[in-house]
Amino acid sequence: RIYSKEVDKPSLKSNQQLVKSVPVDNKQSLKTHLRPLGFTGYKYAELTPNKTRRAQCANWLLYYREELFGFSIVELKERRRLKKEAEEAEAQRIAEETGNNPEDEWKPPVTEVY
Repeated sequence: RIYSKEVDKPSLKSNQQLVKSVPVDNKQSLKTHLRPLGFTGYKYAELTPNKTRRAQCANWLLYYREELFGFSIVELKERRRLKKEAEEAEAQRIAEETGNNPEDEWKPPVTEVY
C-alpha cells in the first residue's frame, strides 16, 4: 500500500474524525472486549497505518454497539444529562471533603458528537 500524502489524506482525516467522536471512557473498548478472548494487544513492530485504522474503526463500532445502538436521541440526551449531574455531584462531594476546587484540575478536551 502507498501511504503518500495525496493518497492517504482522505482516509486519514475521516479516521481522525471517527476517533475524535469516541468519548475518553470508551477509548480502550477493543482491549476490554477482546482480552477475555485471548487478545494480548498489538506489537509495535506489526503496526501499520492500515492495522491502526482498522483497530480504531473496530473500537468505534464497539462504542456504537455498547453506548448508542437501540437508543433514541431523547434517551441519549437524558443519559448524558444524568451522567453530567452525577459527575457534578461527585465533584462537589470531593471539593467539600478535600477543600480543593475540581475545576482547577486539567481535563482532556472533548468534543461531544451526539
